[in-house]
Amino acid sequence: TPPQPTDTMSLLGLPLERDQINSIKRRYPGFSGKVPEEACFWSETDLEEFFGSNGQKRPKESARPEVETCPLLSKIRLELAKRKIDEATIEYSALCRHLRDLREDWYRNARLTSVAECSEVEKLRTLPEGEMPREPVVIEKQRDWYARFWNLEFFKRDCGHDCWFARAQFPSFDNDDTDIDRFTVHTSVSDFVDFVRTVQRMDRKCDLERAIAFPRMTMDGYAPFFGVLRKHFDGCWTELGPKGLDDETPRLAQSFAQVFGLQDPLEVLTRFYKISIAATGSITRLHVANAGAHIWINQIEGRRVFFLFPPSEGRKLYEENGGPIQESSGFTTKISPVDILAPSAKRHPLFAEAKAQVTVLYLGQTLVIPSGWWWYSVSLDPSVALWHPFWNSANRAQFPDIAWEYFNYQKMTPDFWAGLRGQIESLREQIGEEE
Repeated sequence: TPPQPTDTMSLLGLPLERDQINSIKRRYPGFSGKVPEEACFWSETDLEEFFGSNGQKRPKESARPEVETCPLLSKIRLELAKRKIDEATIEYSALCRHLRDLREDWYRNARLTSVAECSEVEKLRTLPEGEMPREPVVIEKQRDWYARFWNLEFFKRDCGHDCWFARAQFPSFDNDDTDIDRFTVHTSVSDFVDFVRTVQRMDRKCDLERAIAFPRMTMDGYAPFFGVLRKHFDGCWTELGPKGLDDETPRLAQSFAQVFGLQDPLEVLTRFYKISIAATGSITRLHVANAGAHIWINQIEGRRVFFLFPPSEGRKLYEENGGPIQESSGFTTKISPVDILAPSAKRHPLFAEAKAQVTVLYLGQTLVIPSGWWWYSVSLDPSVALWHPFWNSANRAQFPDIAWEYFNYQKMTPDFWAGLRGQIESLREQIGEEE
């Protein structure tokens, strides 16, 4: 009788548990050998033959499994199956088709052919002291830049037991209505790093047919300096980011702490330095940063392509607005529903008139995105980035609105949320008086 689906490792590639293996082993008391590590990837029939022959008969396909997995990937697959999710996000599906149909190396020559114009983001060696660029710029890698050692291995080693959230769609949005867009798992940093590496080994080319077997998840909005890496932050935060950039966030953090009764302004500041860890093919959807923030993004490991649109293009991007939501990993209040790699001429005809900018961010480079700019990104390799939302004279009036996002990491009472708007206005008044 041919084995049933339950007789194999799993259609999802899940390994057998040690208890399952031992249960089969107990049927063969004459077995005296050692159970190899790769036995967890064998079928029950293979195990029975192995134990019955006292270890003499092994599967023809030994060592590495045909479908490799890891604890987090197994967990994600089970959750997807449980929720009956059988399709990737619209954005990732479009990326898979886009890469499949290209006749050139998109990673080396990333362009949007679906818009009226797509120009390169300007590159600078350094920024003029105290200036804020009006358009996105890429700052070239600086010698001995501080964050250069904070790669995947660093986070696995130094933050491995820390836990955060991984999402299929980042950032989340108030009106997300599909199960895959809302899909989130809670995981350790160590397990997520293993997940990123497993996806790279098994599906680095982003095969659409494997989009659910190897789903793309992003761990973003992670703020390790608020916790396990606080000791690093206190001694280095002034060294992070481009030199000469006009950034009033440290002073605004002091006002924030005062209004909300927080004892440590520097702890408040740690929440504005965040880490993004992502597998190849992971996407950050087209959106605008909350609270009118400028952003800089420092690429620590891997490459990442960015497409950016000026604030004036909102109508051509069919912008959608939402409200604050209680989502710990971060949310946005403004997105574009346009699938920029495969736009619908029927639903979004104006997108063809839009003007975009593009850059591939390499290790050590920093992308500075001014307030109000739309941006979308794809990780071209296993990726680690440090990013910082910041405010200065151009956008400080919008800073108080970041409180809706700041307190998402805590389970605040209904009374707190009810009174938050009033405290935000108090903060706005105080900042206005300080000017």
